Amino acid sequence: MKLICFDLDDTLVSSSNVSVKAYNYALKKNGFKKKTRKEILSMAGMVHIEIARRLTKVKNKRILEKICLDHDEAIIRILYKEVKTIKNVKETLKKLKKRYKIAIVSNASHKVILAKLRGANISKRYFDFIIGNDDIKRSKPYPDEILKAEKLFKHKAEYLIGDSIYDVIAGKKARVKIISVLSGNYSKKELLKYKPDYIISDIKKLLKVI
Repeated sequence: MKLICFDLDDTLVSSSNVSVKAYNYALKKNGFKKKTRKEILSMAGMVHIEIARRLTKVKNKRILEKICLDHDEAIIRILYKEVKTIKNVKETLKKLKKRYKIAIVSNASHKVILAKLRGANISKRYFDFIIGNDDIKRSKPYPDEILKAEKLFKHKAEYLIGDSIYDVIAGKKARVKIISVLSGNYSKKELLKYKPDYIISDIKKLLKVI
């Protein structure tokens, strides 16, 4: 069997609204003004501590880490219930599972990943490996999450499927084929600049590409 890696947010689950609410919860809790949906989602897929830095304009690592922890806490305790499954994801995973080993490689923490899967009612049994930002040293756009999945599988990954430009960058660094899906906050034009191997409009089209 070959290994395929999936990003989570806005690739398998629809979580943009949850992300906006979680960051604004964390900002308010730490004494910062709330940000607009556009401001937050313009950084979708970026390393979380960098998002916190750009939203607050502060450099204090302790403050930034606290914002990230509060963001995660909001999702794990409350907001996970608002995460939705993206159309055709479950059917696609079910079919792929017969032929591939499947990994999640996400910039979210491991606990947040599990909470979002629970909220979206996607069984973790679909996945052979789940890699979060607390399982590696560097998040995407670095390739560490993919490399960790490969290490656990003891073989090279074949594909990375994701919605953001950071997925494309990480996939290229890991030297895997990249399939971008138009279910997130990046347009086809934006993704094309980074030259993924394929761009699909619907996750079910994976079955024809791979």
